[in-house]
Amino acid sequence: MSARIVLNCDTVRGFSACAQSLMTDGLSVSEARTIGAAYGWRHTTGKDYCPACSGVRARPRVILAYADAALRAPALRPEEVLQDAESMLTAAVNRATGGRWVYRPPVTGSWPAVDGPAPAGLEHVTGGPRGTESVARTGPAGQAQAAADAAYIATVDPDVGRAAAAVLHEAFESVHDDGGIVQDSLRQAAVDLAAALTQPRTPQESP
Repeated sequence: MSARIVLNCDTVRGFSACAQSLMTDGLSVSEARTIGAAYGWRHTTGKDYCPACSGVRARPRVILAYADAALRAPALRPEEVLQDAESMLTAAVNRATGGRWVYRPPVTGSWPAVDGPAPAGLEHVTGGPRGTESVARTGPAGQAQAAADAAYIATVDPDVGRAAAAVLHEAFESVHDDGGIVQDSLRQAAVDLAAALTQPRTPQESP
């Protein structure tokens, strides 16, 4: 089973459900519920309920150790994943070309000098203080995938990266203040974003 089992609150009120969740390092559902119990979660009639829905006001900060802990692969806590992703993203943003990134589809005829170097028949993204620096060239002009990739690169420019890093930072502080508990779907979305950012990226092997 997954080394990270998430408990989700099963409370349903009218047409809405409770968004509380708790990410654990348990190797089984039983182990995850034992961890959840230490943080005020309750399991009854086959369902899990968060501290708020269980009427628990105080959440004890308990770290559970298991006999086979030394045999388990180390797993980062949610706040560690958030912190690592924020640091990585911030460093990448600071190294990237500044300014607003713009997708520049190839044009026929002469390329205006004010717009920088001609894309030479390539799908093109520019940036920099004047918007004339080459950021990326993704493929032959007119190729649908190359155009889509260039448009996507322009969408996720440094301004977007800085905003995403700020979201990761706020989520880190919230999760850290709550003792590592991922309390709601918004924080879980930030953790998922952090995990996607920090996953290893290696060149794909040739078939």
